[in-house]
Amino acid sequence: MSKEHIASRPSWSMVALMVIAAVAVAAIIVRTSPSATGSTSDQVATADKADAVDRVKLSIGETATLFRNDAFRVVAICVDGGAGTVTAEYGVRALVDNTLVFSTEEGNETDTRLDKADGLYHWSGSYQPSSTTALYYGYDYYQEFTGESPKGDLLIGRVSAGVHMRGADCIYNGLFIS
Repeated sequence: MSKEHIASRPSWSMVALMVIAAVAVAAIIVRTSPSATGSTSDQVATADKADAVDRVKLSIGETATLFRNDAFRVVAICVDGGAGTVTAEYGVRALVDNTLVFSTEEGNETDTRLDKADGLYHWSGSYQPSSTTALYYGYDYYQEFTGESPKGDLLIGRVSAGVHMRGADCIYNGLFIS
């Protein structure tokens, strides 16, 4: 059985991610329903509250925006590591000063304040696949971040990525709840 075939099976973490997204959308709908708010003027549950990014394929040297709102931009970059090694990098960039990003990686919690000038913040460095053969990472919260803008807007993002798969140098999927 090839590594690509094994990686293409739905993982429990992806199933859990879909359940989390469904619960989050349901919470938004309940929170904005007339019985919860007391009026119908607050109904703002829209399709852009939870966004799933289907497979994005990149060649070495290409960059793509996976998600963007007023405060954050999530970027994917397919990097040539030399000698056949490809790395599927991704990170978040602040579009306004004084944003906060919280992430966990192997139990190491990181709280970071970002400004526009800081560039790309790689929130899950060791979980960004880099290999000469097919490799895919779709872990749970190790590939997740929570961001808060100075205005209090919240973004939860999770990215899974792979290299040498599906006819591409790099592939990415994501889920973003804002």
